[in-house]
Amino acid sequence: MSTNSMSRVQRIILKSIGALLLVIIGAAGWTGFQLWRSWNTVERVPFDTATSRQALGAGPGAPIGTGDEGDPPPTDLYDDIVRRTVEIPDDVQGAFLAIGGDNRAGFGGNRADVILLFIIPEDGTAPTIISLPRDLYIPNPCTNSFSRINVNLNGCGDINGPELLAIAVEDFTGVHVDHLVVFGFDGFEQVIDEVGGIEICIDHAVRDEDAELRLPAGCTNATGAQALSWVRSRKTLEYVNGSWRTMRGVSDLTRNERQQDVLLQMLRKAKAFNSVGQLTDTVQSLAGAFAIDEGLSISNAVDLAWNARSISPETVIRLKIPVRNYTTSAGAAVLLPTQSFTEVLAEAYPELLAQLNGGEPAEESADQQTG
Repeated sequence: MSTNSMSRVQRIILKSIGALLLVIIGAAGWTGFQLWRSWNTVERVPFDTATSRQALGAGPGAPIGTGDEGDPPPTDLYDDIVRRTVEIPDDVQGAFLAIGGDNRAGFGGNRADVILLFIIPEDGTAPTIISLPRDLYIPNPCTNSFSRINVNLNGCGDINGPELLAIAVEDFTGVHVDHLVVFGFDGFEQVIDEVGGIEICIDHAVRDEDAELRLPAGCTNATGAQALSWVRSRKTLEYVNGSWRTMRGVSDLTRNERQQDVLLQMLRKAKAFNSVGQLTDTVQSLAGAFAIDEGLSISNAVDLAWNARSISPETVIRLKIPVRNYTTSAGAAVLLPTQSFTEVLAEAYPELLAQLNGGEPAEESADQQTG
């Protein structure tokens, strides 16, 4: 082959390589643009608990006064339970707070109907879901008095509701909340419908007129509206032997279990995403259904959503806060915690407590209680 012929071949090869590189770069740029556009359509919530704590001028150790719902419970609750939480270092875990808001007209302001804390330890210890009952009666970081935890979603002056609720959760658990996601009832339904529904299996047909719930016996691929009714139902009736009766064991705490069921099914749904692009398209279609905190960058949001596919729902530890009924002097029916969060972990999941405390044995944690 002549020198000129070789030069022409080389030029053709170089041009082909150049064209291929341009295509690759263009595709990468387009994918990046799609990611940016999709996640930028998601509403952002200002989130800086450290700065907000300074603005509040009070922490877990501040004196507790009387709130709108009546006098505080016996002092042993505050001294022996609320204050007995180990301050867990925020560099050894990742904690994400999911908040479902209830701002129906005439309901009396914003209320958190769903409060789920999801802890993903960095050492590979099994992830954990903790449900905090909406009527949990603990110190309110805004008023410095006791109140239901869910009223924190109303905010405090310039501090927004999700941020204040995160502070209340941090004070009770000792776990630093890294990021949060907030959704309303409409958003909840939209997310469920977008992933093709979730499965609800029951032995008998159920109904709850207040929650607009009606499901047949057996397994139902529930729509978003049906799933919402199921997790909201507090007066579930079941059809047994030709008549309707109250479903056994149903209480407000049952809603927490159902909420966890839904979240774990959503994790299973995440495994169906075959590419980041498919995930991005889903996020774009759900813009407006939920909000995330401002501190969560686009790249981190993508990584978190994509890496959620690797979490096996069967390995997730499910915890609940033990409570007892209590009526304030103002007549408010609330729930008092009967154990500190540290004690709950020490009994139910000592491996996580040891990891959260920097690797120290769980049995030593009681000696490190604050207060």
